[in-house]
Amino acid sequence: MMFSYSALTHDGAVIKKRGYFSSIQALMDTLASQDLILLKYKQHKVFLRDELTRMLQPGIQRMDIVEFCESLASMVGSGLPLLDSIESIKDTIKNKRLKKALEKVIQEISGGESLSQAFASEPSVFPQMLVFFCNIGEETGTIQEALKNTAEHIKKLDDIISQTKRALIYPAFVILAMSAVMIFWLFFVLPRLVSTFNDMDVVLPKITRDLVAFVELSRQNWYLLPIGIAVFAAAVFLLRKNDRTHLLLARLYFRIPVAGDLLKYSNLTLFFSNMSLMLRSGVTLTKCFEVLETTFKNPAIKSVVKRIKLSTGSGDTLMSAFSQTCFFDAITLRMINVGESTGTLDQRLTYLADTYQERTSRFVEIMGKMIEPIVMALSGGLFIFIVISLIGPVYDLISQLGGG
Repeated sequence: MMFSYSALTHDGAVIKKRGYFSSIQALMDTLASQDLILLKYKQHKVFLRDELTRMLQPGIQRMDIVEFCESLASMVGSGLPLLDSIESIKDTIKNKRLKKALEKVIQEISGGESLSQAFASEPSVFPQMLVFFCNIGEETGTIQEALKNTAEHIKKLDDIISQTKRALIYPAFVILAMSAVMIFWLFFVLPRLVSTFNDMDVVLPKITRDLVAFVELSRQNWYLLPIGIAVFAAAVFLLRKNDRTHLLLARLYFRIPVAGDLLKYSNLTLFFSNMSLMLRSGVTLTKCFEVLETTFKNPAIKSVVKRIKLSTGSGDTLMSAFSQTCFFDAITLRMINVGESTGTLDQRLTYLADTYQERTSRFVEIMGKMIEPIVMALSGGLFIFIVISLIGPVYDLISQLGGG
């Protein structure tokens, strides 16, 4: 619930604030933990307005979390109290959704919760890896290092997702532009040209007549397109709801030419990056796989992690567990074997993470270069099709007029 309140500080100053609290008692407990005396309060009951405000607020970007983690790590490292540090950062944040989440974090910590539990109370804002590393930092007394590790992890995640998006934006734009040109020619230019040709008794070639018949059929049955799209979307939604079919679809995604490789490389970058980061922080392999299983949303990757966890739990070596999944290439298996044999597994995993990130970056560049000739070929084919089916009869008409 939203409360507006006035409180008296220990030096006699009156402050006015507003925030979300589960009850008036929670508000009073929070103020008492901050040595504040509640003077008056007002409860806002317009839940619909609050919900609409929340929906209209800008989303929280990954780099917002990175900046918050780096700032908090710097302040905690300099010796400032945790609550004062979060309060100072909150006052400088412009994103209203993040600021509201930090208010909730301050309330949770003031009520006796740990930092990791406070972050866990806002799962839609703070990633699970932040909660996990803060939990480790609280147990080992290395909160500053935990925050830095989280910032590093989210930066790498943002780089991979940005690279993947850059690789897919250009082909998506080209396909959209070509589709728009085709629709314009078929449904706006073609009918007018055909009407002109019929008035002048120009004999249209077969390809043009077939094209006219297709356009007319599309006009008469236009409603089938949105129905087909809706049925397809519903089918995909239902398939994704079922665990087995969702897993099958996720595995098929990795088999898509070009895009499947890019998807695999980006996921492996995150897999090995997270794993090496946790091992460096002193996390056991068993706990590491438990966290990875909950971190990834892709069911194919979750299935691979689960198989590795079960294999290692039954006594198999890490090398054997990785090879049984049939998901990793020979170089990866060799690195795992070397790291396991020499006790340098975290270093080998870091090397694999860097390798796959480099592959992802290189793949994005190569994809951009591969798409250019494909786009040129498709554009040329579209131009030839338009010339043959539409512009050809125009030349015939001009020739008839010139001859007449």
